[in-house]
Amino acid sequence: MPRTSPTPLPDFRNLGVMLRILLLPLALLFAAGTQALAGPEPLWRWLQSALALLPGSLLTLALLALAGPWLARRRRGDVWVVLIAGASFALCQWRLLAEPIWPAPLLAMPAAAALLHYLSLRQRALSPAMAEARLAALQARIRPHFLFNSLNAAIALIRSRPGQAEDVLVNLAELFRAQMTAPDRASTLAREIELARMYLAIEAERLGPRLRTVWRIEAPLDAALPPLVLQPLVENAVYHGAEQLAGEVEIVVSARLQNGQLELTLDNPAPETPAPSAGNRMALSNLRERLALFFDAEASLSSELRDGRYRTRIRLPYRRTDRPADDRLN
Repeated sequence: MPRTSPTPLPDFRNLGVMLRILLLPLALLFAAGTQALAGPEPLWRWLQSALALLPGSLLTLALLALAGPWLARRRRGDVWVVLIAGASFALCQWRLLAEPIWPAPLLAMPAAAALLHYLSLRQRALSPAMAEARLAALQARIRPHFLFNSLNAAIALIRSRPGQAEDVLVNLAELFRAQMTAPDRASTLAREIELARMYLAIEAERLGPRLRTVWRIEAPLDAALPPLVLQPLVENAVYHGAEQLAGEVEIVVSARLQNGQLELTLDNPAPETPAPSAGNRMALSNLRERLALFFDAEASLSSELRDGRYRTRIRLPYRRTDRPADDRLN
């Protein structure tokens, strides 16, 4: 049975991790360029520094990305990372500069150990931030008006349509159960669509037939997502769009897979002069923070108001989950 490293290694295929690792050689290269300006032939001296730093750094990153899954299963994966860094710099020193190979790895190996320590400290620092972001997101999403409106809708239906009243309460209970899910547990696109539909079913009892939703799902339903990504966006669309407008309101929810990226878009009508809302900004800010905690620099969230429509778009890397998806959502 494989044994894992005492300190979990970072995901070396993650764009944010790669950029943070490259910051050290780039900073050293900048310092070398500044120092070279004070001496003769500054450009030549700077190019020598670049040859000593960049090839070894890039080769180290490439090897760590390829060996990442294997390293994660080693008991002392951190030692292997340091050895790979030293061997990469030694090889580049030997092939490109034809100089003694020992100085480069002797410097690269302590630098790799220091970078690993920094990434480990950052990972530990983000653990409480995950819980804090979860609590803030709950505060932004579970608005009192939504709870009271849902209960009032159920009460109004109990005598005339008890079956629909029961559906409202069941959907409400399921939404609150989803809110209590562990924040670091991945959800699926199928589950997120299911929760968003439950919320919209509750609001449809209150707003009536004027609330219309169009689903354009062209992405795999087994895509891994942070929990409760779509439902807060749909709630914002209802609260800041449908409730502020008269007549029929159409909310468009789309999902597609493009170039290995999952793109989620929510498009809803907005008032011509929308009132500034701290709640909307808080919900988007919390969602943006949770995406960063799950995917680092590989995920993004953007929003814009154009031609009377408010569009929110999320892009994140497509990763499959082991949880089964419900194909009936298509």
